[in-house]
Amino acid sequence: MAAVAGQLDPPPTLRLDLRGLPAPQPMEHILARLHTLQPGQVLVALTPLYPAPLLPMLEQLGFACDARATDDGARLLICRAAERHLLDDPPAP
Repeated sequence: MAAVAGQLDPPPTLRLDLRGLPAPQPMEHILARLHTLQPGQVLVALTPLYPAPLLPMLEQLGFACDARATDDGARLLICRAAERHLLDDPPAP
């Protein structure tokens, strides 16, 4: 990450809007994208439902997740478990 005026660039984000898909497609799309997640990247996924079944799977696969319910589903921030600190300052919606 490059320093600009004393600040680090935010980590690159990958965004998926999966709210229009029926279950289990949102989970399948998220799992498929995890192997493309580079160090320092955060995956932001919008889903039509809160993804309770996905959360333990992410942990088992070595990822950290911040999942929050929204008015129209859920917003997930996912990164590598070793980079959990990236979830402390999440990317904009």
